[in-house]
Amino acid sequence: MNRLLYKLGLGVLVFGSCIQVAYAEPKGWTNLSEVTDLVVTSNGGVNVKLSPVLSGCTSQSGYGGAYASIYPSHPGIELMQSNLLSAMMSGKKVKLYLSDDKCTVVEMRVTSGQT
Repeated sequence: MNRLLYKLGLGVLVFGSCIQVAYAEPKGWTNLSEVTDLVVTSNGGVNVKLSPVLSGCTSQSGYGGAYASIYPSHPGIELMQSNLLSAMMSGKKVKLYLSDDKCTVVEMRVTSGQT
């Protein structure tokens, strides 16, 4: 029995370390991430999916818990969308500042380093 539990625990440790998930925090910066998907929603907003993947977000237009949202009322939405697209195409890393537990994006950073 102990041997079975040991192997099960080892398997969880090995496979669990391969899964990259960045759980949504109520406020603050995300981990340094790659942009993997951008969605322009019908209301003019933008949803963004990152790797490591966010979890627990409430995205606009029902895209699910992995998408952070920039709402159309954000004064810098066009700049943020173009920077996110540039980062996605060039492989640069980003950090998003989430203002709430819905993963509303209010600021972003694009970087080539580890910051």
